[in-house]
Amino acid sequence: MDELDRIQQAWATEMPTLNTDSMALIGRLQILHKRLTNAMSPNFRLYGLTDAGFDVLATLRRSGMPYQLTPNQLLGQTLITSGSLTSRLQSLEKQGFVSRHTAAADKRSIVVSLTESGKNVIEQLLVKHVETQQQLLSGLSAHEQQQLISLMRNWLNVTTEQDL
Repeated sequence: MDELDRIQQAWATEMPTLNTDSMALIGRLQILHKRLTNAMSPNFRLYGLTDAGFDVLATLRRSGMPYQLTPNQLLGQTLITSGSLTSRLQSLEKQGFVSRHTAAADKRSIVVSLTESGKNVIEQLLVKHVETQQQLLSGLSAHEQQQLISLMRNWLNVTTEQDL
């Protein structure tokens, strides 16, 4: 029995008709989110990055040669909001991990490129990041991990289709 089970029991006593299953599930997700973030953030900090900075570098790296995207493409392929992208790019540029320049095809458009330093950092960090993620999931069997992936994919699809 964990704290969320105790909370559910208390609500069952106080308001027996209230179904608190959603509270138990979402509460556990919130706790997991905090634990996962706390476990992964130290790897980012080793390189002076935040999770958002990591997201930008990883997105540029997985885009393939020449490791460059427009800001709009980055927004569409990362978990970063449009309001924070500019400051994130400025920070990464100051660190020497990305460069911004006008696009050759359209001089009105800006392109963000991964520098050699940024490429080296993200490749080193990705190895540590995946190792950390694997450790975090080690308590689940491969089958349980696949079930969780499927359930969460379905849930994400349903919630993005709803007008919340």
